Amino acid sequence: MNRLRLTATAMAGALLALLVLTGCGSSPRSVDLAGTVVDPPYGVSDVALTTDDGRPWSMSKDTTKALTLVFFGYTQCPDICPGVLSAIASALTRLTPEQQAQIELVFITTDPKRDTPAVLKDYLGRFNPSYLGLTSDLATVGKVAEPLHVFVDAGDQLPSGGYDPNSHGTQIFGINAKHEAPIFWGAETSPAQFADDFRFLIDEKPERLRGPNS
Repeated sequence: MNRLRLTATAMAGALLALLVLTGCGSSPRSVDLAGTVVDPPYGVSDVALTTDDGRPWSMSKDTTKALTLVFFGYTQCPDICPGVLSAIASALTRLTPEQQAQIELVFITTDPKRDTPAVLKDYLGRFNPSYLGLTSDLATVGKVAEPLHVFVDAGDQLPSGGYDPNSHGTQIFGINAKHEAPIFWGAETSPAQFADDFRFLIDEKPERLRGPNS
């Protein structure tokens, strides 16, 4: 995959046990999530990308679902990208249709020269037809990634024409309807873990996720 990585600051405090505030005036209760809490949440970019069907799309305006999953990757990635996309597709099958309707996954290409809109649509459709591909020039993709503490560059090209699969990050970000990113998951997250976290986030709609030291 193209070189994507979280900064050391973003990775600090990666803990499974989270305190969740479920509403104003309510007492916090402990829950175990597979994802890592970001407290305070990351903001998101207002820079527009282009969907695989030609529409403008930005995190600051179009993350209107209860949970929007954001994943940076590219279609010729040999392992991490298909693994993550498959795991999330499997997780969604464990949810009710009503729950699934409140989740959107957007896949932001870091290889826009090869990942045309048609390529993105065909690739993502193999995993789940609801997945949305996003593209732009690489500099613009980098601007969108920056508030999430993800670094994007062209990667190290291999003789085969692919890119070094070991120089990338593997985070999947959860954006809420307030256009904030309070949680992210790693590529090792299982379908069952994704499903449990998704179910909690969309059913409980916590006003804030808090780390134990918050």
